[in-house]
Amino acid sequence: MLKLITLDLDNTLWNVTPTLIRAEKLLTTWISNNVPEAKPFYQKENLLSLRQQFNKQYPDKKHFPTLMRKTLLKQCFLQSGLSTERSEELTEAAFAIFIKERNNVDLFPETLDILKMLSQQYSIVALTNGNADLSLIGINDFFTDHYSAESTGKAKPDTHMFSEALTATKNKAPYTLHIGDHPTEDIQAASSLGINTIWFNQNKNMDSSLCNPTAEIHSLSDLLPEVEKIHQSIARDS
Repeated sequence: MLKLITLDLDNTLWNVTPTLIRAEKLLTTWISNNVPEAKPFYQKENLLSLRQQFNKQYPDKKHFPTLMRKTLLKQCFLQSGLSTERSEELTEAAFAIFIKERNNVDLFPETLDILKMLSQQYSIVALTNGNADLSLIGINDFFTDHYSAESTGKAKPDTHMFSEALTATKNKAPYTLHIGDHPTEDIQAASSLGINTIWFNQNKNMDSSLCNPTAEIHSLSDLLPEVEKIHQSIARDS
């Protein structure tokens, strides 16, 4: 029978884009008010250049959002003439402002009910390339564990994160279900290990030929019935 459900977070349980926009605006305002000398350096063109430098220097870490943001912040503060020690202090203070707002997400209307229902029957493990904090969001109690690109050292679509979840929970791929919104990072990656998949292709925004999930849904309101179908299918085949 189905025992383990792994869940993507950003754009699966909430729309992350407006949250990131708010967090970025708040951070920019904080820098302008508290470190005005750094404002000329915390601009789009310079940040893009710093991001490119980061990706070139750390090609295996370009999907590590916390490390990248802290590195960019520190570089901006250093460019403004601040000492290394002061730049490091301000980096931590600025990041704290950003990450708090980054986790002030607007859950999709169905999310809480889905998490409540699923957590009563299955172990749920979060798998994400982002830096969402389940405790700050207030949904940590629904999850058995939480793996990210930075905590595992590998970003999806690398399958390392999925394998870590299977090993930690002592579950096997055929009795596991992954739910996510990305055709490659979520569906193809999980499927390559033999994990059942549900693709949340919201409002059918993407071409269905992009991947081959066990099931495809276009609204979270359709998720629980599809989970039950997969549960029954696994039970029959066991």
